Amino acid sequence: MPDAKSRKARKPEKPARIDRVVLPVPGMHCASCVAKIEAALSGVRGVKAAAVHLPSRTAAAEYDPAQVTGEMLRRAVEAAGYRVPTVTRTFEEAAEWALSGEAAERGRLALRTAVGAVLWAGILLEGLLRLSPYTVWLLATPVQWWCGRHFHEGFVASLRRKRADMNTLVSLSTWSAWLFSTWAIFFPEMLPAGPRNHMLEAAAGLVVLVSLGRWLEALFKHRAGEALNRMLRRAPKTAIVLRGAPQAEHIVPLAEVQRGERILVRPGEQVGLDGTVEEGNSTVDESLLTGESMPVEKGRGSRVYGGTINKTGALVVFVTAIGSQMALARIIEAVRRSQATKAPVQRLVDRVAGAFVPAVLGLAVVSAIAWAVWGPDPRATRAVTAFVSILAVACPCALGLATPMAVVLGMGRAAESGIHLRNAESLEKVGRLDAVVFDKTGTLTEGRPEIVAIIPAPGVAEGELLRDAYTAESRSEHPFAEAVRRAARARGLEPKALQSFEALPGRGVHASAGGHQVLCGSPAWLAQHGVRLPDVVRDRAAGAQSILVVAVDGLFRGALVLADKLRPTALDAVYRLKQQGMQVVLASGDRAAAAHAIAEAVGISQVFAEVLPEDKLRIVKRLQEEGKRVAMVGEGFNDAPALSQADVGIALGSGADVAVEAADVTLLGHDLNHVETAIALSRRIRSIIRQNLVWAFLYNVLLLPVAAGALYPLTGKMLQPHYAGAAMALSSLSVVLNSMRLRRFGT
Repeated sequence: MPDAKSRKARKPEKPARIDRVVLPVPGMHCASCVAKIEAALSGVRGVKAAAVHLPSRTAAAEYDPAQVTGEMLRRAVEAAGYRVPTVTRTFEEAAEWALSGEAAERGRLALRTAVGAVLWAGILLEGLLRLSPYTVWLLATPVQWWCGRHFHEGFVASLRRKRADMNTLVSLSTWSAWLFSTWAIFFPEMLPAGPRNHMLEAAAGLVVLVSLGRWLEALFKHRAGEALNRMLRRAPKTAIVLRGAPQAEHIVPLAEVQRGERILVRPGEQVGLDGTVEEGNSTVDESLLTGESMPVEKGRGSRVYGGTINKTGALVVFVTAIGSQMALARIIEAVRRSQATKAPVQRLVDRVAGAFVPAVLGLAVVSAIAWAVWGPDPRATRAVTAFVSILAVACPCALGLATPMAVVLGMGRAAESGIHLRNAESLEKVGRLDAVVFDKTGTLTEGRPEIVAIIPAPGVAEGELLRDAYTAESRSEHPFAEAVRRAARARGLEPKALQSFEALPGRGVHASAGGHQVLCGSPAWLAQHGVRLPDVVRDRAAGAQSILVVAVDGLFRGALVLADKLRPTALDAVYRLKQQGMQVVLASGDRAAAAHAIAEAVGISQVFAEVLPEDKLRIVKRLQEEGKRVAMVGEGFNDAPALSQADVGIALGSGADVAVEAADVTLLGHDLNHVETAIALSRRIRSIIRQNLVWAFLYNVLLLPVAAGALYPLTGKMLQPHYAGAAMALSSLSVVLNSMRLRRFGT
């Protein structure tokens, strides 16, 4: 018999708790920065995962709090040469800190660029104004020392962390040009014989043009976050709370409202917090959350969400969620989190960018030596020109921005349309789909079936039958159960107290109440339990309408006939998917007649009816085995296995929490056209990413040899550093501007 010690040794260990921290890093500028910060975080013992997001200037890490703290991670990033103003827990907080730092940096950058441009203009007019070389040097020196200070500070930081980046390239190139020019002006006799022209025009122009490009890039990236900023700006700040006896109206900040309080929302006002309507009827504009412009009717028991706009009638709302638990807050946080994830292609780009800068430094040194040893006179000038131009033209900013800019803008546009993508990997997968499998109830249909007929057994009153069904379905989440509850409440019925309850997805429910066993479910399932069904029920079950059969202690008590309306956008959504070349399939747990009737109405020819949750999963697997990349669209508890198995799970936001949790994409509204919109948007984003990457790679492949002097034998000229700097700035701007075309998607 094992002793206590051995039993203790075999006891499974408690899983370690994982915490998350998000750090604002306003000083990062390129893909090399991303690689360094990720390496700094990943190198800390206890860190499980690290992800750095260049557009929002944030770095997130998941870690074991028993081994590391958020402050330790902050110090690790600062040791890598970056300033981290604070430690936060959410992307929203970190982004706000980073954005405030970015705003201040943009201001400083704009001032330095403007001053540098004025001084550079004076240098360009050297011949016209007949300036002496010493005057030109006096104009160029502030440009190098003050206007380009941000590059030099970044270069010093890169030396401390022993890893080169964009600042390394710009600072080294401008210092090389300025020092060479200083030498040529003040000590010309110490240079080899031949022309001894200075390069101050090139050095100043490089600082100004690269600074201008960085400022414009920062400005456009700031505008790229407008989708989420609009959500934040539209969030309400106060609410009218009903307090006291008799209840009086108090206008208070949202932060002071507690869960369980009641708030008044007048016509034309924003709903302050998430809750349930207790009094009143109205229509509510939920476009902020769902992207749908049509107002939604609300009455007693309806759910309303903070940030939406009440249109017609006054509502009294019982508050169910506050602060970070509100739907709007969760959506903003989820979108920020998803924007901070990386598309699979970005991981390859990061590895390339990490090795790119050292390779460029090596090429610059080799080219300079080659021109100094074998080039024509003036060799020193040509060697410095090649060195400076290569460093100026080769910044990997465009490469680092190619993917994240498109992802940020694309996900922001999706959020505005009521489409939430879990992460960048989901975004990439959506655009590769070949087949879409739809659930029926609550997906293609409204999910709000109504009881259209009641068939009681002889001697059973309709009210008794409805109460038995209400008792059985009182804890079920199925749309049929909600229809039963609505009908029973309308008659003033109350359910019996339950002793036990079991829901069997795709079949029905088994409950125990008052010492009796109650079954409520499909005719086929009750028949399997030996319940004898009258002919009238079997005949109705053979039709297109849905049937719920009720039995107590194995005896038939009656049946409820239910009908569900087709969603208004279902037909158009299926048509649009077919136009995209998609194979569209219907998989429903409902009876064959009902499933085929809906399929015929929307134009779906491939139908699987009376399937269980595991059958839906097998249908998805079968399509995948045929080489299809499959999306599953559903909203119920019984859709979760298929949603998880599918290449892309698409859930309706109004559905069960487990379905939403299992999905890669959540449609926050009820418009099924958003399925095709998500696919089209994903394809557009992937197209933009490919264009960005092709441009970024071609730019460097073509211009690096030119900067090294490859065209000199044909033209007798070398690429001047300030032109190289302008080309580098234009490369980054082209990637940003190309990505910003996504803001117009669907408009």
